[in-house]
Amino acid sequence: MYYVSLLLLIIYNVSKKDKKHPQIETTLPIKRIWTIFYIVILIIGLINKITYKVKIRKHGKLPKPPYILISTHASMLDFYIALCITFPHKPYWISTVEEFIPRFFIFRRIGVLAKRKFTNDPQAALKYLEVLKRKKILIIYPEARYSFDGENERIDKSIGRFAKQANVPVVMIKGHGHYLWCPQWSDRKVRKLRPIQDDVYTIVDRNELDYLSADEIQERIEDNYDMSEENWMKENEILNKYPNRAVGLERILYKCPHCGTEFEMSSEGEHIKCNHCGATYEYLENGQLKCLNKETIFDYPSKWYKWEKEQVKKEVLDGTYHFEDEVRVEKLLGAGIGFVPQEGHYHLTHDIKEGITIKGTDNDFKFHRSSLQSYAIHIEYNYEDRGAFLELADSHDTYFIYPLNKASHLTKIHFAVEHIYDYLKEQLKK
Repeated sequence: MYYVSLLLLIIYNVSKKDKKHPQIETTLPIKRIWTIFYIVILIIGLINKITYKVKIRKHGKLPKPPYILISTHASMLDFYIALCITFPHKPYWISTVEEFIPRFFIFRRIGVLAKRKFTNDPQAALKYLEVLKRKKILIIYPEARYSFDGENERIDKSIGRFAKQANVPVVMIKGHGHYLWCPQWSDRKVRKLRPIQDDVYTIVDRNELDYLSADEIQERIEDNYDMSEENWMKENEILNKYPNRAVGLERILYKCPHCGTEFEMSSEGEHIKCNHCGATYEYLENGQLKCLNKETIFDYPSKWYKWEKEQVKKEVLDGTYHFEDEVRVEKLLGAGIGFVPQEGHYHLTHDIKEGITIKGTDNDFKFHRSSLQSYAIHIEYNYEDRGAFLELADSHDTYFIYPLNKASHLTKIHFAVEHIYDYLKEQLKK
């Protein structure tokens, strides 16, 4: 994406037409796609495919557009590979609004559609339907965020309904090795791990659309979405010889399985250690974990990650989960300006009753998002070296919220949002 951004900045500086940007989501690049930009990005995609030796396997003939193309999401490689797969067609993407910064000029011209994360937006759905009515390909990343442990995160439950309403086939890209290429919790250095492979296949064809219900389409999508990068590593005997391969693991493995202490894990080189009880694990080249001074409780990061998730579920069900911290707030003010730090001091609270609330302690700012409005949340561990944040949005505004004292709690918040939503939905059914 560096090359794309560089190209954008060059064009942006000589362009007078787009000096003042409207709100990002008001733009709809339906009527034109600038071929020159598409070709440039396609070339960059091909360079990435060749550089990282990505193998694309198409299982059967893909349908003619229009169709919905859904993809697993673990790294920027997903974007480039989708371009290679859809060639010679020019696809349209659904992307979060912040990705338009500073790429607004080029995104408008290659068919990127803006969406605020984890918000209900009927107007956006109408834009997507218009793309498909024009017999185009619409690319959707249903997780709306990268995988944190190499397995799929929960996906949007409305994809099946949308596909049924659009009455178009659904095609799947399942990436293998993308997460291993550059884990989100890591120091973000690219690992030269091979092989990388993408399997492409139709999961709902045109003939099935008449008799499959929206729920059946959704179920088929979720069944095909299952992935495990650890299994891929094991099956292909991949070795990770990167010397700092464990650095950052404490961002997702924040709770010690031996003493139960939270947020006292640290990492260095190939080791992750609990600073409370001293339990030290080595992150082996084959992707396994081995405790060096105690019994190994979890032999893979994904098992540790799932255990933590269950621990948070217990807190939610017991009514003991609660988070609060002083935070820094940045507000998106359009593509031409980007995120602007908000003056003043702010306090965030999160629990099952009140959901997520941010209040200004020295001003009248207030943002509230109920627990039933969020089936998931987007977090990042070090966004552009500005720190760890969680993203909150409504139909009008997007905020990046940076915890000032408890940045290490983000993964737990991520778990809690999902469990609270599930619990409340279950209560409504009863």
